[in-house]
Amino acid sequence: MNRAPGLSRNLARWLPGLLMLLFAGWFGFHAAFGERGLLALERLKAETTEREQVLRTVEAERHALSRRVGLLQGPAVDADLLEEETRRVLGWSRPGDVIVIVGK
Repeated sequence: MNRAPGLSRNLARWLPGLLMLLFAGWFGFHAAFGERGLLALERLKAETTEREQVLRTVEAERHALSRRVGLLQGPAVDADLLEEETRRVLGWSRPGDVIVIVGK
């Protein structure tokens, strides 16, 4: 019977430290592996890098298209580009053009 009061005294002495250790472990686990933890941060950095590359590609395409549109607008239309677009859209050809039909 003497063990019971000593056990509760030992438990009272170690319980706060044990609880703090468990809370620290819980927070540490979620800081590393949680939804917004360090591993998620690395995953987001990789995704950001990938999307920045896609953005650079799309911006380059947009710039090229914007340049072509600029050549087709305004008082000084680029005649070669206008002819190229007309032939592409309407499927026209000039006499003497060689047309190669590629089968599917």
